[in-house]
Amino acid sequence: MIVLGICGWSGSGKTDLVCRLIKFFTKNNLSVSTLKHTHHNIEIDKKGKDSFNHSKSGAREVLVGGGNNWTLIHRGNENKNYTIEYLINKFSKDTDILLIEGFKNSKIPKLEVFNNKLQKPLIHKKNSSTIAIIYDKLNEEILKTRLPNFSFNKTKEISNFIINYFEIKKKNEK
Repeated sequence: MIVLGICGWSGSGKTDLVCRLIKFFTKNNLSVSTLKHTHHNIEIDKKGKDSFNHSKSGAREVLVGGGNNWTLIHRGNENKNYTIEYLINKFSKDTDILLIEGFKNSKIPKLEVFNNKLQKPLIHKKNSSTIAIIYDKLNEEILKTRLPNFSFNKTKEISNFIINYFEIKKKNEK
């Protein structure tokens, strides 16, 4: 499984890029999974549903499944923050590419989405695992990084860079 991070400041366009990469890779018959970092506890269950009641009654994990879908709701220890490595290991081993949005301080290879309008510095300065910069407008700061860089709307170029960087074989190629 290829693991690639997508980092950037809030509002930079990370989610938009992730969604475009998912579409590109799945059209090329690659299995894509995603991990989204959040600083908050998440609630995906709905009050009144049986699974919600199972959780509220004290079940540590509740798996809801049917047809060809399932989801596992895991209630962790309040004093424990899960590491990126722990979360990566929760994914199916038949995933070709795992795109991770956030976790900007992790050591995984990552693309940085840089939006000049936010007037924030490049994250790359503090993180040597950045492999390319995706920008809305090219500037001197980006050029000084000497990293490959791509215009935000050039999805095919960005995707092909990822394929070449990780030496990914498209499943329709032999």
